[in-house]
Amino acid sequence: MAITKKSAVNNGAERPKLNIGSTAPAPEKKSVWAELSKHVMTGISNMIPFLIMGGLILALSQLIPYVILGVDPSMGIIDAMNSGKYTGSSIGLLKFAQLTLEFGGTLFGFAIPMFAAFMANSIGGKLAFPAGFIGGLMATKPTSILSLVDGKWEASSPVASTFLGAILIAIAAGYFVKWLNKSIKVSHNMLAFKTTFLIPIIAAAGVMLGMHFVVTPLGGLINSWIKSALGAAGAAGSYGYAIALSAATAIDLGGPINKAAGFVALSFTTDKLLPITARCIAIVVPSIGLGLATIIDKLVVGRHVFDKQFYPQGKTAMFLAFMGISEGSIPFALEKPSITIPAYMIGAIVGGTSAVAMGAVQWFPESAIWAWPLISNIAAYIAGIVIGAVITALIVIFARNNLIKKGKLEVDSND
Repeated sequence: MAITKKSAVNNGAERPKLNIGSTAPAPEKKSVWAELSKHVMTGISNMIPFLIMGGLILALSQLIPYVILGVDPSMGIIDAMNSGKYTGSSIGLLKFAQLTLEFGGTLFGFAIPMFAAFMANSIGGKLAFPAGFIGGLMATKPTSILSLVDGKWEASSPVASTFLGAILIAIAAGYFVKWLNKSIKVSHNMLAFKTTFLIPIIAAAGVMLGMHFVVTPLGGLINSWIKSALGAAGAAGSYGYAIALSAATAIDLGGPINKAAGFVALSFTTDKLLPITARCIAIVVPSIGLGLATIIDKLVVGRHVFDKQFYPQGKTAMFLAFMGISEGSIPFALEKPSITIPAYMIGAIVGGTSAVAMGAVQWFPESAIWAWPLISNIAAYIAGIVIGAVITALIVIFARNNLIKKGKLEVDSND
């Protein structure tokens, strides 16, 4: 019988070991950027449901009149109802389309306020949620500016700070409420007063003043500069943006560069400055291209160029791509990054830019197949995906086949 030495026990319980003189390692401090990135992603992840709900309901407002009923695209829904061409059930459908237009637009309009609310909540806790929401709402609907014109006061609407303003006010509101909560000391009997009245009213007043005097003027000025620059750049600027966005989206398959690119693209598309077409295509092209390579490699070069375990992974990657998930490409990238990463980056760039050049326009920030009905010129969009995927597949196949011929790559494919 093996005898093991046990620690002393007291009343049947094991005595805890004491590490005299030792200290637990201090938790590693995150950088300011890493901390803010976490809060931004929290806001984005909670904003997405509003974009999805609003986007899909808005899609009905376009599909019903312009696809099902064949209304002239230059005509509004109410104009179509008043044209006299539609009666009976068609009028009922048009009424429903108008309802979905207004309701979906309202839901879509909540996206930025909810982003700011959840980001502020991530920073300063639940007490910061209302302040963040108020700030996000003011970022889309800023308070008017009063000015004296010819002896009379007039109100004018400033340029909205939109997504940029929502970020700035969410950070300010979150840390301001966090500071208030720590700094204001009250007795236990006054805690309810502190949390339900005092901090919320101070935070709301701070958001009002900060948005009106700092964030809206600054954010509106930057937005005006961006619009002017995009207008001056014209088509060349759109193509340059598509190339840069495609490359940054594809390079690390959902990693930090991808997320940073998504953050920039989401701010532009939410503000209706630039569509998100190239990014959505660049999300799906790598996985579809690599999956396609596992299907056609033997047809193209007469042999399998991947190890046998990659063939089922290729089919999985393609399926995930149609769900808007690019991580199915990661096993391929890890196995041979020097070939795979350049191949799918080139495919993503060419595919995304081709779709933009052919007139595909996507404002809704979702790459899954169920969002495709929301895309303008869906044929150009699909063509861009096909072009990018085929280029990715052919580059990978020929590059791997070349290494196999030179004896620099061995594969176990059961050929």
